[in-house]
Amino acid sequence: MIVIVGFMGAGKTTVGRLLAARLGLPFVDTDLVIEAREGRSIPAIFAGDGEAVFRDVEEAVVADVLGGPDAVVSLGGGACGRAGTRDLLRTRTVVHLDVSLAEARARTAGDASRPMLQRADLEELHAGRRTVFEDLADVSVTTDGRSAEAIALDVLDHLLGSTGIVVPAPGGTCRVVVRAGALSAVGEHLPPTGSVLVVARAGEPVLPTVLAGLAGSVRVAEVPVEDAEGSRAAGGDAIAVPGPHDLVLAVGDHAVADVARSLVQTHGPGVRWAAVPRSLQALLDPPLSGSEVLQPSPDAPGPVRPPLVVVCDPDGVTPATDPRFRTALAEAVQTALTTAPEDLGTILASAAGLLAGDPGSVSALVRRAVTARARTATVGGDGADPVHLAYGRTFSRGFEPLVGDEADALSLGLVAAAHLARRAGLLDDAGVSSHRRVLRALGLPTSHRFPPSDLPPSWSRDGGDGGDDVRFVLLRGPGRPEAGLAVDHDALTGALQDLAEDR
Repeated sequence: MIVIVGFMGAGKTTVGRLLAARLGLPFVDTDLVIEAREGRSIPAIFAGDGEAVFRDVEEAVVADVLGGPDAVVSLGGGACGRAGTRDLLRTRTVVHLDVSLAEARARTAGDASRPMLQRADLEELHAGRRTVFEDLADVSVTTDGRSAEAIALDVLDHLLGSTGIVVPAPGGTCRVVVRAGALSAVGEHLPPTGSVLVVARAGEPVLPTVLAGLAGSVRVAEVPVEDAEGSRAAGGDAIAVPGPHDLVLAVGDHAVADVARSLVQTHGPGVRWAAVPRSLQALLDPPLSGSEVLQPSPDAPGPVRPPLVVVCDPDGVTPATDPRFRTALAEAVQTALTTAPEDLGTILASAAGLLAGDPGSVSALVRRAVTARARTATVGGDGADPVHLAYGRTFSRGFEPLVGDEADALSLGLVAAAHLARRAGLLDDAGVSSHRRVLRALGLPTSHRFPPSDLPPSWSRDGGDGGDDVRFVLLRGPGRPEAGLAVDHDALTGALQDLAEDR
């Protein structure tokens, strides 16, 4: 039960709805409950019966709501004036949205639905209520000059601390823990459960560490190494049957997570699952989405919910242990270029540590990636914008058969897309240079000669309409990808020439 308090205009309702969505909880505005019960607006209650009667009604409503199911609850600005309400709040998690009087006045100017604004002692009222709010608050966050989304994320950071980042996912939300050394205490991050069914590839090197960190009944279901790429087909009864209250724990990459999802989908709805990613790609893009799961059979209970928690520990995930480590680094640059250009400097500064697999450097990169996903995703969606994911890919699909390496092809594809955007007048020289600097720092190529005649005939047809123009995802500036941009073949040939001459 999270209760939001604050003065008029603090943003309690807006921030409360955002928090509820992020946490997968219902949202209750006690002012709306009062109006529904009374069949009148709050100004009408004030005008007809006076403030004392309104406060009696409000106190009763607040007591009912706080005694009900868990929710994010927004209280009216004066609700904390009653001693009974304050006593109830001392056993709840209270968040104070701290707003200055000047900001509150600016936000509520002309709002006839707020009778308290007409009081002559508004300054004293604000100061007195602020003292009460601060006394009750477990978390206090300033709101002046800040967006509701930024305030909500700040509140989440305070509430969760080091226990994780809440990320919206299909069917709910997921808590992602990012911390080096978390593997040895993975059980501390999992909910209470009857038993744990661990799904991992045969020979998974961190499996003994994970098992040592689990308590209670634990079973292990190993996915054969040779089945790794097609592991979804190996899921279900062929591996193990989880009990109705088991927790399925996937330890490995996305393919292993697919097995866990298939098990949960087949044997749910009481079965829950969690994940411990063990590749850099899975760390940067935690297995939250159920979109890769095979369609359920007619007798399956339905879509699988996201994992309850994903524990991201980068210890042991290095270029030496992860064959797709370089590809994941190129994808991290792709994400930064399209969604968070401010992260490019951080990646550049930590390049040496990333290439060495330093847990601190990898943890920082993973935390930024997960936080960016939390900020841009919506509940019920998987946070994967195809426009962002497609940037540079049209080029890289044509390049990969020629260079023979996915990471190199994506790096070259990103630089080629930057040159093309510059030729189209969308990106300046500094934008191209930002691509080049960070990719080179990660040991990825930024120059290669690709004669158009050597490229596969179909490489540049994505999104095409059959005409002479080819359509690409290009940047209109840092962090501003746009799909379906038509580019003539002269510009395309010129971009390939720029890529060949890039220094």
